[in-house]
Amino acid sequence: MRRLFPASATLLFLALSMRADGPADNNPGKVRPVPPPGIAVPEETRKSLSAELKNLADDISKVRATQANKPSLRYLPDVQVFHEAVKAALEHNEFFDAKEFDQAKKLLAMGRERAGHLAQGKAPWLAASGLVPRGYASAIDGSIQPYGLVIPAGFVPGGAHRYRLDLWCHGRGEKLSEVSFLNQVSTSPGQFTPPGAIVLHLYGRYCNANKFAGEVDAFEAMADLKKDYLIDDDRVVIRGFSMGGAACWQFAVHYPGFWCAAAPGAGFSETPEFLKIFQNEETKPNDWERKLLGWYDCTDWAANLAMLPTVAYSGENDKQKQAADIMEKA
Repeated sequence: MRRLFPASATLLFLALSMRADGPADNNPGKVRPVPPPGIAVPEETRKSLSAELKNLADDISKVRATQANKPSLRYLPDVQVFHEAVKAALEHNEFFDAKEFDQAKKLLAMGRERAGHLAQGKAPWLAASGLVPRGYASAIDGSIQPYGLVIPAGFVPGGAHRYRLDLWCHGRGEKLSEVSFLNQVSTSPGQFTPPGAIVLHLYGRYCNANKFAGEVDAFEAMADLKKDYLIDDDRVVIRGFSMGGAACWQFAVHYPGFWCAAAPGAGFSETPEFLKIFQNEETKPNDWERKLLGWYDCTDWAANLAMLPTVAYSGENDKQKQAADIMEKA
């Protein structure tokens, strides 16, 4: 589940103003829900979206029937991803802004268009340049997970050229539903678009800094796109900002052999000092907590960066600069 790709002019602002939960979230009675409750869906809107969901579900069934045992059925997740996103938003009260109703309608229309092509054994979005939202079936739980691609101009499907690949880990955004994410990767290339490179925008199972299933998500999405795009494995870059910077630190120190470079921005790289400085928490972790923190505290693994060129960046007065400072020290 969720988060926005910030515009360049707002990067530092977001880092400075990002809400910290602080000690209050150690009290179960005061923990605010994440994501927050969604807005009410007007009855007519709900009926309209539900009807279009049913139409898309019927289209998906038709694709299964017409393309059974054919290679093109592999691309069914590129259709299902739109159905699953809107279905989840309706079922779990995950519309957070009225403008998302129209976004959902457009996503369902995109899904129906793709289903029409796929029922004929065609997948024209695989030949497209620009913004290409896609989906894959996760080996973890069989769920359909979204990701976004930015394909460079001049892309020729089936060509011999191997592309540089940049993975982008998004920042914190507690309202980044699948609907919001798919809308973003359908309408905006995001913060970094290196010339001639493919950019992979990760959803990462919501607002969790690509931990746990969100970590696996990066490798599953990368494996899925490699089935259709030639990637130069010697030119794969991991990037991220804010919460995505935390994800980037994690991927950099735990999997240095996968990347030719890492670019974490702000974020956090470990827990005890970060909580003390950024969230004013004075409680020290006990022995078993400290042991578990070694799983993701990147300072414990900092020596792996000796094998990986790493460029950290943050605002000069940003408290989250602590992440880069403590990694440099480690």
